[in-house]
Amino acid sequence: MFVTGMGKTELWAVKPDGQGDVTNSHVVWKDGSKAVSKTASPVVVGELVYMVSDGGVVSCLEITTGQEVWKQRIGGHFAASPICADGRLYFSSQEGTVTVIKPGRACELLAANTLETGCMASPAVSGKALFLRTKTHLYRIESNGPTAK
Repeated sequence: MFVTGMGKTELWAVKPDGQGDVTNSHVVWKDGSKAVSKTASPVVVGELVYMVSDGGVVSCLEITTGQEVWKQRIGGHFAASPICADGRLYFSSQEGTVTVIKPGRACELLAANTLETGCMASPAVSGKALFLRTKTHLYRIESNGPTAK
């Protein structure tokens, strides 16, 4: 699966076992809607694909058919790619809002938190730590969990 980029922006699902020009034989589906981002990459979780448009609309598609499952406006402008970590999807806007959504066939917003100066970089994960880089700071967010007594 890939996004074609800045020209005619489309999301393509392509079977990976071809050689040479596979345009007619291995392209499973294409999505050329306004929901496809020019910069942020989609993320696959199970049988679903999630993407955020440049203008802040999150879409969930079936990976096998490209059929839209749901769409939700979260607002903001996006360049950073979403990630999935610890059963949650993270979408970081250029305005600094990180929207957290539970993966699934219904859109379940879990949280929206704002960091000063905005996010341009995609979030990163190491172990149980989530790293978010704004224009001026690098944040490490991690829960040590409950402690036994």
